[in-house]
Amino acid sequence: MGYATVMKVPRVHDYAQALQIHDNSKPIRGRSPEIRPLGNRRDADTYWIRKNGEAIELVLYKTPVVTFMPDGVVQIFLDSYNTVSTHQFISHVLGIPAWGVRRTTVLNVGDAKYALGDKEVLRLRKSEDGKWCVLNASVQYGWKLNRKAVADLRAKYGEFYKYLKGFVSLRTESIYIHTWANDARDCVVVQQSEFRNVFGGIAPLSEYRYMDKRGKQQINWVAVKPHQFEASSNAFEFLIRPDQPEEGKHENFYKAALALVLKQDDDRMDMQTAEIKVLAKKIVPLLDEVLFMRHADEVLVREQLPMGKVSTGTYDKWMLEW
Repeated sequence: MGYATVMKVPRVHDYAQALQIHDNSKPIRGRSPEIRPLGNRRDADTYWIRKNGEAIELVLYKTPVVTFMPDGVVQIFLDSYNTVSTHQFISHVLGIPAWGVRRTTVLNVGDAKYALGDKEVLRLRKSEDGKWCVLNASVQYGWKLNRKAVADLRAKYGEFYKYLKGFVSLRTESIYIHTWANDARDCVVVQQSEFRNVFGGIAPLSEYRYMDKRGKQQINWVAVKPHQFEASSNAFEFLIRPDQPEEGKHENFYKAALALVLKQDDDRMDMQTAEIKVLAKKIVPLLDEVLFMRHADEVLVREQLPMGKVSTGTYDKWMLEW
């Protein structure tokens, strides 16, 4: 959840307690409209409490994030503020864990998880045993891999998969790398000179920079555009095509393997060091990711999730429209 930004906000259990807090909170003098502090008076501009008719609203900045109704219903509203402070505010007030997953707020109510969109209102009520229950859970959807489509795609590029696995096996060496454990790891080591010899320099490698950036993704905080992904993805797939002429296939496979190694080391693929060391076990899975992104419309299927479950977001970003 990040650093604690919401401090000393009371836990509120029901409407009666919310009303009591409101009535006992002395308004800040000279403010119009009226502002009653929810926590410390010096934090009144950050979180405060007010009445809206009979409803008691607990406000974060200007948003009534949590509202207690006289009938016992509690409403949660984000107004598009899917932020750490909003999640902490909900957790402090209601005791409900909340966090963000790719621009969506997820709340853990009981043993289930519920997603809350920017302009949606989630309605809760406490059961007889004092536990929160969701009254208006929305149907959630997610993406999963189609196993047959994945198998077919791997088979189509089986020749390069076999080459890459051999490349990784041949080039793997146990070396010490700088980690918290400072232990030996199986790595593939490539000198900058090897990239220069194969590609004629480092700059040509930028052609593949966006090959794993389908959908709403960024490099160095700059959004990747559709044509950038398409160009990089096309260029990489050209190297691993099974139907290319035999006389150039080995060289292209070699280039593709090196491109994956550099991509695993540096997202920008603008090598700044004399050599790179990449964990061997991560190279073949990166090929999966690159190909699955390129063929996402074939290998991903949309599924309705069981009530109380939310998408992990693993594949969601691939399918977001640019």
